[in-house]
Amino acid sequence: MLLLAAVNFNNPLLWAVLVGWVLSVTLHELGHGIAAHLGGDYTIRERGGLTLNPLQYIDPFMSIILPIIFLLMGGIPLPGGATFIRTDLLRNRAWITITYAAGPLMNVILFLVAVTLLHPRLGWVNHDLPVPDWTNAQIFVGAMAVLQFWSVLANLVPIPPVDGFGIISPYVPNELRERVTTPPWNTICLFGYFMVMMTPGVGRMFVGALIATLSALGYAPDAQANVWYAFRQALYGDA
Repeated sequence: MLLLAAVNFNNPLLWAVLVGWVLSVTLHELGHGIAAHLGGDYTIRERGGLTLNPLQYIDPFMSIILPIIFLLMGGIPLPGGATFIRTDLLRNRAWITITYAAGPLMNVILFLVAVTLLHPRLGWVNHDLPVPDWTNAQIFVGAMAVLQFWSVLANLVPIPPVDGFGIISPYVPNELRERVTTPPWNTICLFGYFMVMMTPGVGRMFVGALIATLSALGYAPDAQANVWYAFRQALYGDA
């Protein structure tokens, strides 16, 4: 799987990426909060859902338990976050969809910023150089591009409590929605989701999707590979 491998904790770049990830999670949750506020949830501000303070978005499972599980499995302890949205206050079903989509949209924006900086036509990066010869800043941007792309795909899976399910939830029959979002089915869905996401096949499909996206954005094959190698170099030191 993408996030399960022999992580090099002695690499300073890994810690920089972890900080960058926390900031991107904060922006992701802020995206949800802004959309909810615009959509009618007037309580989101007083509950701290419109802040850049990452501590406000700590969730017991996503921010603590799950990173510990990844760490024990030899992976990257990337924390997640959560924002409670009063969907009953949102104006209509469209605003519920917009609110849940706003988080992944923030990751899309961050991904596009990163791949723009690394684009061969911009000239900031010499893609003829091997990735270990890149500057730390260039490797960091490459790693963040991969992680933002992964975040988008992982969050769009329509399984509760992932954002993908929230996006379609207004159009799911009430009985089915209540069943899959309450115990025991929500636990079963979440467990099944992470088991599937940790399979090697999913990792291969992710890399294929990343390469296809970079190709569509005008990256040559060597530059496409370099973005992936930058991720490997930052987290595992084995580009």
